[in-house]
Amino acid sequence: MENNKLPTTWLDTKAIYAYRQQAQSYSTKEDLWSWYVLRRLSIYVTIVFLKWKWTPNAVSWMSAFFVAFSGFWLLQATPAAFIVAFFCYNIGYLFDCVDGEMARISNNTSKKGYFIDLLIQGATLPVYLAMPLSLMVALDYVQLDSVGRGILYLLIVLIIMALFVPIAYQLTHSQAPNARDPVNKIRTKGLLFEAAGVLLGLPGFFFVLALITLVTGIQPTTAQSWYIGGFLLVFALKVCARFFLTVRSF
Repeated sequence: MENNKLPTTWLDTKAIYAYRQQAQSYSTKEDLWSWYVLRRLSIYVTIVFLKWKWTPNAVSWMSAFFVAFSGFWLLQATPAAFIVAFFCYNIGYLFDCVDGEMARISNNTSKKGYFIDLLIQGATLPVYLAMPLSLMVALDYVQLDSVGRGILYLLIVLIIMALFVPIAYQLTHSQAPNARDPVNKIRTKGLLFEAAGVLLGLPGFFFVLALITLVTGIQPTTAQSWYIGGFLLVFALKVCARFFLTVRSF
Protein backbone atom coordinates (compact mmCIF):
# COMPACT_ATOMS: atom_id res chain seq x y z
CA MET A 1 0.00 0.00 0.00
CA GLU A 2 1.26 3.43 -0.87
CA ASN A 3 1.76 5.93 1.91
CA ASN A 4 -0.33 8.60 0.14
CA LYS A 5 -3.32 6.32 -0.40
CA LEU A 6 -6.45 6.85 1.67
CA PRO A 7 -9.19 4.35 2.64
CA THR A 8 -11.97 6.17 0.77
CA THR A 9 -15.53 5.09 -0.11
CA TRP A 10 -17.97 6.28 -2.76
CA LEU A 11 -20.03 7.90 0.04
CA ASP A 12 -17.25 10.34 0.93
CA THR A 13 -17.93 14.05 0.58
CA LYS A 14 -15.17 16.64 0.23
CA ALA A 15 -15.37 17.27 3.97
CA ILE A 16 -15.02 13.55 4.74
CA TYR A 17 -12.08 13.29 2.35
CA ALA A 18 -10.41 16.23 4.12
CA TYR A 19 -10.84 14.46 7.45
CA ARG A 20 -9.32 11.31 5.96
CA GLN A 21 -6.30 13.30 4.76
CA GLN A 22 -5.86 14.70 8.23
CA ALA A 23 -6.36 11.51 10.22
CA GLN A 24 -5.90 8.40 8.07
CA SER A 25 -2.45 8.48 6.56
CA TYR A 26 -1.07 4.97 6.00
CA SER A 27 1.07 3.41 8.72
CA THR A 28 3.19 0.26 8.49
CA LYS A 29 1.38 -0.95 11.62
CA GLU A 30 -1.87 -1.03 9.62
CA ASP A 31 -3.14 -4.46 8.65
CA LEU A 32 -5.40 -5.31 5.70
CA TRP A 33 -8.50 -5.76 7.84
CA SER A 34 -8.30 -2.33 9.44
CA TRP A 35 -7.26 -0.62 6.19
CA TYR A 36 -9.80 -2.14 3.82
CA VAL A 37 -12.70 -2.67 6.23
CA LEU A 38 -12.59 -0.71 9.49
CA ARG A 39 -10.93 2.49 8.26
CA ARG A 40 -13.66 2.89 5.64
CA LEU A 41 -16.17 3.20 8.48
CA SER A 42 -14.14 4.65 11.33
CA ILE A 43 -13.96 8.23 10.05
CA TYR A 44 -17.75 8.55 10.25
CA VAL A 45 -17.74 7.32 13.86
CA THR A 46 -14.83 9.69 14.58
CA ILE A 47 -16.79 12.70 13.34
CA VAL A 48 -19.84 11.74 15.41
CA PHE A 49 -17.79 11.27 18.59
CA LEU A 50 -16.04 14.60 18.06
CA LYS A 51 -19.42 16.31 17.75
CA TRP A 52 -20.48 14.62 20.99
CA LYS A 53 -17.36 16.08 22.67
CA TRP A 54 -15.98 12.68 23.56
CA THR A 55 -12.26 12.43 24.25
CA PRO A 56 -9.87 10.04 22.45
CA ASN A 57 -8.95 8.43 25.77
CA ALA A 58 -12.60 7.67 26.57
CA VAL A 59 -12.94 5.89 23.22
CA SER A 60 -9.69 4.01 23.93
CA TRP A 61 -11.12 2.67 27.19
CA MET A 62 -14.23 1.50 25.32
CA SER A 63 -11.99 -0.18 22.76
CA ALA A 64 -10.13 -2.11 25.46
CA PHE A 65 -13.45 -3.15 27.02
CA PHE A 66 -14.98 -4.51 23.81
CA VAL A 67 -11.80 -6.34 22.80
CA ALA A 68 -11.60 -8.04 26.20
CA PHE A 69 -15.37 -8.68 26.19
CA SER A 70 -15.06 -10.67 22.97
CA GLY A 71 -13.09 -13.26 24.92
CA PHE A 72 -15.96 -13.68 27.38
CA TRP A 73 -18.32 -14.59 24.52
CA LEU A 74 -15.71 -16.83 22.93
CA LEU A 75 -15.52 -18.75 26.20
CA GLN A 76 -19.27 -19.47 26.07
CA ALA A 77 -18.48 -21.80 23.14
CA THR A 78 -21.86 -21.61 21.39
CA PRO A 79 -22.52 -20.61 17.75
CA ALA A 80 -24.53 -17.54 18.79
CA ALA A 81 -21.78 -16.49 21.22
CA PHE A 82 -19.17 -16.82 18.46
CA ILE A 83 -21.13 -14.33 16.34
CA VAL A 84 -21.42 -11.91 19.29
CA ALA A 85 -17.67 -12.31 19.92
CA PHE A 86 -16.98 -11.38 16.29
CA PHE A 87 -18.94 -8.14 16.62
CA CYS A 88 -17.50 -7.28 20.05
CA TYR A 89 -13.94 -7.69 18.81
CA ASN A 90 -14.56 -5.63 15.69
CA ILE A 91 -16.30 -2.85 17.63
CA GLY A 92 -13.25 -2.73 19.89
CA TYR A 93 -10.89 -2.73 16.90
CA LEU A 94 -13.00 -0.04 15.20
CA PHE A 95 -12.80 2.16 18.31
CA ASP A 96 -9.04 1.58 18.35
CA CYS A 97 -8.97 3.18 14.89
CA VAL A 98 -11.30 5.97 15.98
CA ASP A 99 -9.34 7.11 19.05
CA GLY A 100 -6.20 7.81 17.00
CA GLU A 101 -8.18 9.66 14.36
CA MET A 102 -9.86 11.79 17.01
CA ALA A 103 -6.47 12.58 18.58
CA ARG A 104 -4.97 13.65 15.24
CA ILE A 105 -7.96 15.78 14.20
CA SER A 106 -8.25 17.49 17.61
CA ASN A 107 -4.45 17.63 18.07
CA ASN A 108 -4.91 15.85 21.37
CA THR A 109 -2.19 13.20 21.44
CA SER A 110 -0.61 12.33 24.79
CA LYS A 111 1.48 9.76 26.62
CA LYS A 112 -1.66 8.70 28.44
CA GLY A 113 -3.29 7.89 25.10
CA TYR A 114 -0.26 5.80 24.11
CA PHE A 115 -0.44 4.02 27.47
CA ILE A 116 -4.12 3.13 26.92
CA ASP A 117 -3.32 1.94 23.38
CA LEU A 118 -0.83 -0.48 24.92
CA LEU A 119 -3.53 -1.68 27.30
CA ILE A 120 -5.75 -2.35 24.28
CA GLN A 121 -3.02 -4.64 22.98
CA GLY A 122 -2.89 -6.22 26.41
CA ALA A 123 -6.65 -6.78 26.26
CA THR A 124 -6.08 -9.23 23.42
CA LEU A 125 -4.14 -11.57 25.74
CA PRO A 126 -7.24 -12.81 27.65
CA VAL A 127 -8.88 -13.39 24.26
CA TYR A 128 -6.05 -15.69 23.21
CA LEU A 129 -6.31 -17.53 26.52
CA ALA A 130 -10.06 -17.89 25.98
CA MET A 131 -9.39 -19.89 22.79
CA PRO A 132 -8.08 -23.11 24.41
CA LEU A 133 -10.62 -22.75 27.23
CA SER A 134 -13.39 -22.40 24.65
CA LEU A 135 -12.16 -25.55 22.94
CA MET A 136 -12.12 -27.40 26.28
CA VAL A 137 -15.67 -26.21 27.04
CA ALA A 138 -16.88 -27.34 23.60
CA LEU A 139 -15.31 -30.77 24.16
CA ASP A 140 -16.80 -31.00 27.70
CA TYR A 141 -13.40 -30.98 29.41
CA VAL A 142 -14.46 -27.94 31.47
CA GLN A 143 -17.70 -28.28 33.40
CA LEU A 144 -18.74 -24.70 34.20
CA ASP A 145 -22.00 -22.88 33.65
CA SER A 146 -22.14 -19.43 32.03
CA VAL A 147 -21.70 -17.63 35.35
CA GLY A 148 -18.69 -19.78 36.23
CA ARG A 149 -17.11 -19.12 32.84
CA GLY A 150 -17.69 -15.41 33.31
CA ILE A 151 -16.02 -15.44 36.73
CA LEU A 152 -13.10 -17.47 35.35
CA TYR A 153 -12.64 -15.06 32.48
CA LEU A 154 -12.82 -12.03 34.77
CA LEU A 155 -10.04 -13.52 36.91
CA ILE A 156 -7.94 -14.11 33.79
CA VAL A 157 -8.42 -10.48 32.71
CA LEU A 158 -7.50 -9.15 36.16
CA ILE A 159 -4.36 -11.29 36.40
CA ILE A 160 -3.15 -10.30 32.92
CA MET A 161 -3.85 -6.62 33.50
CA ALA A 162 -2.03 -6.76 36.85
CA LEU A 163 1.05 -7.95 34.95
CA PHE A 164 0.60 -5.83 31.84
CA VAL A 165 -0.15 -2.40 33.37
CA PRO A 166 3.40 -1.87 34.75
CA ILE A 167 4.87 -3.17 31.48
CA ALA A 168 2.72 -0.72 29.51
CA TYR A 169 3.81 2.09 31.82
CA GLN A 170 7.48 1.29 31.25
CA LEU A 171 6.99 1.10 27.47
CA THR A 172 5.17 4.44 27.51
CA HIS A 173 8.19 6.10 29.11
CA SER A 174 10.79 4.22 27.07
CA GLN A 175 13.01 5.97 24.57
CA ALA A 176 11.82 4.05 21.50
CA PRO A 177 8.03 3.61 21.67
CA ASN A 178 7.71 3.40 17.87
CA ALA A 179 10.28 0.66 17.31
CA ARG A 180 9.11 -2.07 14.93
CA ASP A 181 9.63 -5.72 15.74
CA PRO A 182 11.13 -8.06 13.10
CA VAL A 183 7.86 -9.89 12.45
CA ASN A 184 6.10 -6.63 11.64
CA LYS A 185 8.84 -5.85 9.11
CA ILE A 186 8.29 -9.22 7.44
CA ARG A 187 4.50 -8.70 7.35
CA THR A 188 4.83 -5.52 5.30
CA LYS A 189 7.03 -7.07 2.60
CA GLY A 190 4.11 -7.90 0.34
CA LEU A 191 0.39 -8.59 0.00
CA LEU A 192 0.82 -12.33 0.65
CA PHE A 193 2.61 -11.67 3.94
CA GLU A 194 0.02 -9.08 4.94
CA ALA A 195 -2.85 -11.48 4.18
CA ALA A 196 -1.12 -14.19 6.23
CA GLY A 197 -0.70 -11.70 9.08
CA VAL A 198 -4.44 -11.01 9.13
CA LEU A 199 -5.47 -14.68 8.93
CA LEU A 200 -3.07 -15.65 11.71
CA GLY A 201 -4.18 -12.79 13.96
CA LEU A 202 -7.40 -12.03 15.81
CA PRO A 203 -9.12 -10.24 12.88
CA GLY A 204 -8.78 -13.32 10.71
CA PHE A 205 -9.61 -15.69 13.57
CA PHE A 206 -12.92 -14.01 14.40
CA PHE A 207 -13.84 -13.53 10.73
CA VAL A 208 -13.27 -17.19 9.82
CA LEU A 209 -14.95 -18.41 13.02
CA ALA A 210 -18.02 -16.28 12.30
CA LEU A 211 -18.02 -17.42 8.66
CA ILE A 212 -17.89 -21.10 9.66
CA THR A 213 -20.70 -20.52 12.15
CA LEU A 214 -22.90 -18.82 9.56
CA VAL A 215 -22.25 -21.56 7.00
CA THR A 216 -22.88 -24.46 9.41
CA GLY A 217 -25.88 -22.84 11.07
CA ILE A 218 -26.73 -21.95 14.65
CA GLN A 219 -26.67 -25.58 15.86
CA PRO A 220 -23.47 -26.63 17.68
CA THR A 221 -21.06 -28.49 15.37
CA THR A 222 -17.49 -29.75 15.57
CA ALA A 223 -16.41 -27.42 12.75
CA GLN A 224 -15.72 -24.53 15.11
CA SER A 225 -13.77 -26.79 17.48
CA TRP A 226 -11.61 -28.09 14.66
CA TYR A 227 -10.93 -24.56 13.49
CA ILE A 228 -10.04 -23.27 16.98
CA GLY A 229 -7.75 -26.25 17.53
CA GLY A 230 -6.04 -25.76 14.17
CA PHE A 231 -5.65 -22.04 14.78
CA LEU A 232 -4.04 -22.69 18.17
CA LEU A 233 -1.59 -25.14 16.63
CA VAL A 234 -0.53 -22.67 13.94
CA PHE A 235 -0.47 -19.90 16.55
CA ALA A 236 1.97 -21.92 18.68
CA LEU A 237 4.26 -22.31 15.67
CA LYS A 238 3.97 -18.59 14.97
CA VAL A 239 4.94 -17.73 18.54
CA CYS A 240 8.03 -19.93 18.30
CA ALA A 241 9.02 -18.28 15.01
CA ARG A 242 8.41 -14.81 16.47
CA PHE A 243 10.55 -15.64 19.50
CA PHE A 244 13.38 -16.93 17.29
CA LEU A 245 13.33 -13.92 14.96
CA THR A 246 13.06 -11.43 17.80
CA VAL A 247 15.99 -12.93 19.74
CA ARG A 248 18.10 -12.92 16.58
CA SER A 249 17.40 -9.22 16.01
CA PHE A 250 19.26 -8.13 19.16
